[in-house]
Amino acid sequence: MKDRINSNATLQALRPREREYLVPDKKIEGLNIRVRKTGTMTWTFRFQIGKKHEKISMGRYVQIKPETGMTLEQARKEAGRYRSWLENNKNPKQELEKEKREKEEAKTFNDAFKSFDEKRLSKQLRGEQSRSIYHRDIKPVIGGIKLVDLNIADLNKVFDAKVDKEGRRMAGAIGVCHRIINQVINHALALNMLQVHPAPLLKAKDVGGGSKVSKRNLSFSELKILLSSLNDWRTDPIYIRLMRFLLGCGQRISAVLEMRWSELDLEEGVWLLPASSEERHTKSPESRKIPLSDYLVELLKEQRKSVPTKWKLVWPQIGSDKPQEASVVRTLIKRNLPAGVEHYSPHDLRRTFISRCNEMRLDIVAIEKAVGHQLPGMLKVYNHHDYFIEQREVLQEWGQKLNALAIENVVPFESAKSS
Repeated sequence: MKDRINSNATLQALRPREREYLVPDKKIEGLNIRVRKTGTMTWTFRFQIGKKHEKISMGRYVQIKPETGMTLEQARKEAGRYRSWLENNKNPKQELEKEKREKEEAKTFNDAFKSFDEKRLSKQLRGEQSRSIYHRDIKPVIGGIKLVDLNIADLNKVFDAKVDKEGRRMAGAIGVCHRIINQVINHALALNMLQVHPAPLLKAKDVGGGSKVSKRNLSFSELKILLSSLNDWRTDPIYIRLMRFLLGCGQRISAVLEMRWSELDLEEGVWLLPASSEERHTKSPESRKIPLSDYLVELLKEQRKSVPTKWKLVWPQIGSDKPQEASVVRTLIKRNLPAGVEHYSPHDLRRTFISRCNEMRLDIVAIEKAVGHQLPGMLKVYNHHDYFIEQREVLQEWGQKLNALAIENVVPFESAKSS
């Protein structure tokens, strides 16, 4: 008589042979364990409907660690359901498909987001921002709605909620919510969790979202006015140094505000900017070695005198070793905007660095490398020179230009060029 599965001990004693083989279960008719030549063991359920023989693959049995796969008890319980269906003249395969459809139809938008978060968002450099926005602005409105029931009216409830105190639609916030919702829906479509996009033609601009790409950058004339006015700002000298540093380095404000003293070598004039992470929002997949000009080193040496030696941050909050908020810098700019200079944001200083350095006819590739931009096209593929020396030359000339502009009665660059 054939061997039969009597207990877990039977399963543990099975060994691979030259050809794969089946061992039936002693308790549940139709339940078998298939043992491949490689030693892989898989539960199967074999049954007959009329003259047709069919098979259901159920899951793996792992000899080394049974609890990580489908155990004997779990296999018997599942196969017991199949036998019950057969006894009621139902095809187990069809019943399983029906169950699968019902489960898919019961999935909510939040289920889709969880899957999207696990498989894609968690691997993005700054995924925590999208996750936070989802839980704050999207989940309370549509998180509990079944995917199959989701419609454009539900989506509009998310967008309609994004208004300011005056009732004006917040274009930026709406645009971000639109992007996240679309990413989750497209993920659900790709995994067959959803059959049809509820609003395939809906663009962010249709619901008041999106904004024009800013081109704001300060001219040399504006820079001269700004630099001349900094000493009159109603703020702590730390923030004046911070503004000068942002102007002089061309880096993103998040990278600067989270800068650590441990990343700096002031003697060599080097800043080792780490790859982006939960703690350091540098927006860079890899660490970068950034040269520091004399202008920047001087500012950092002054800043070192103002920060307790045991603190790790270079530009901390006043009285606390915590990262400064970008909103504080934006407020200071707005409060101290000098006559003759249009409103600008901290990020516009980065755009100013790139634009004015190009106007000075400095090395365009070194400029892009200095701010951490990827080179375009095939340059990115084949050109792996780090341009460190060239970057230092760019930053050095730019620092000298800022020093010159800060001195009264210096003729701005464009005026000198026209004369």
